[in-house]
Amino acid sequence: MNDITLTGRTLPLADLVSIADGRQVRLSESGLQQVRAGQSALGDALARGDGIYGTTSMVGAFKDAVVTPEDRPHHTLRLMRSHQLGMGAPLPVRTVRAAMAIRLNGILSGHTGAGPDLARALGRLLNTGITPVVPEYGSIGCADVGLMGHVGAVLMGEGEAFGPDGTRGPAASLLARSDIAAFVPGPKDMMTVLSSNALGVAGVALIVAEVRARLPLWLGVYTVSCAGFGAFRIPWEAARRTGMPTEQRVARFLERVSGDGGWTPRRNLQDPLSFRCMPQIGGAFLTALERVEASLAYSFSHCDDNPILLDGRALTSGASLPLSLALDAQAFVLALCHYVRGVLGRILALCRNDLSGLSRNLTFEPGRQVAFGAATKLAADLATSILRESTPASLYQVPVANGFEDEASYLPSIARALRLQCTLLEPLVALEAMAGRQAVRLSGALPEGLPGAIIAALSQDVPWLDDSHAVGDVVQATATVLADFPIPSAPEFASSQSDPMECLYA
Repeated sequence: MNDITLTGRTLPLADLVSIADGRQVRLSESGLQQVRAGQSALGDALARGDGIYGTTSMVGAFKDAVVTPEDRPHHTLRLMRSHQLGMGAPLPVRTVRAAMAIRLNGILSGHTGAGPDLARALGRLLNTGITPVVPEYGSIGCADVGLMGHVGAVLMGEGEAFGPDGTRGPAASLLARSDIAAFVPGPKDMMTVLSSNALGVAGVALIVAEVRARLPLWLGVYTVSCAGFGAFRIPWEAARRTGMPTEQRVARFLERVSGDGGWTPRRNLQDPLSFRCMPQIGGAFLTALERVEASLAYSFSHCDDNPILLDGRALTSGASLPLSLALDAQAFVLALCHYVRGVLGRILALCRNDLSGLSRNLTFEPGRQVAFGAATKLAADLATSILRESTPASLYQVPVANGFEDEASYLPSIARALRLQCTLLEPLVALEAMAGRQAVRLSGALPEGLPGAIIAALSQDVPWLDDSHAVGDVVQATATVLADFPIPSAPEFASSQSDPMECLYA
């Protein structure tokens, strides 16, 4: 498999995911030329005696303290060690690899003032499979300084890392085993490592990529519910003809994958909103997805350092506050929650005989089986747990650094929320698939296309919920089948976004 070439410009999300999964990287010569130019501009600024935050000065509340040229190497070491403050379980290796790739691509823009040796050192870590151990907690999302310090430590032969085989050990030993010398940072190299939101950006990016990949299947499970419930397909046509663009795209997908249906509506005129409004719910979800993708694309190639090197000058910058991305990610969280409410609504509606026209709680032997009667409690717990994670994290600001740093995005908190939400959504979607499949059997529907394929896949390995198996075991078996189910092609959901960085490189 070919290496992915990083240029300091655009970095497709699919390429970032590949790097997170172990793909190696190559540094473009044009990117290295940009780095050398930025490094030269930094040298000129230092020679002129320009004040450069974090290089000629201390940081945070101590910004007024001067760092002399003689003390800079010691300052760099102190800076790195003072910003290793992470606590908690390690972030996933994939997240840290993605963060290193994002930081590396930002360095290759040439606007950080870092040297090419730093770029090559990050590239070596990625290509040898050495991944810093970075704890989960310690960043409020105005640069992940307290967490990126752990990346800087490994570059310099300190701290801990995961090796290519996944084993955890001292960074010095892992570097020596790969014949990699500890990195010796230049004047702004360590500030460049620290002054980045790469970990928060990476956390959001990987979840967004996963959701985009799974969305067609989630909608397929929805069509299974429609078949079992005997839902009207007319709202899809209405949305296709009159809805917003993303609503039209969802409607076209639903119509295409369902074929001619294979079920007959069982109500007068209209269904509950969780069935009827999928083009609107899914369309809003798709809108939020594409908006956060556009913000991510900018972040992948954006120099979020402070200061930034432009036109030979070191400019004090507020780029370390990724508020636009945080707000777009928060909107994505809310859109996901609305989708989750619909999943729960459909499960409960399928279990109500007064709404579905089927046996109560989808029992095969009414009065002798509980069936979904208890399973709905699991669905409710999963759904409400997901909804609790929707609180706007970016509003919880506590001034730090003696009040000098009084704004933050809390992007890493949003990334954590998304990760938990998507983890809990898997068994919730599995429950919908179980309920929809059981309703199909009870109703006698014969769904075609994607819903039919999902039911056929479940029929091979998943028992009915008829009190003969533990509910949790059936949910897990269903989730396993869905995880392995081939994701259907969805040209309707292909991103319509143009390159958000084009304006910068025109």
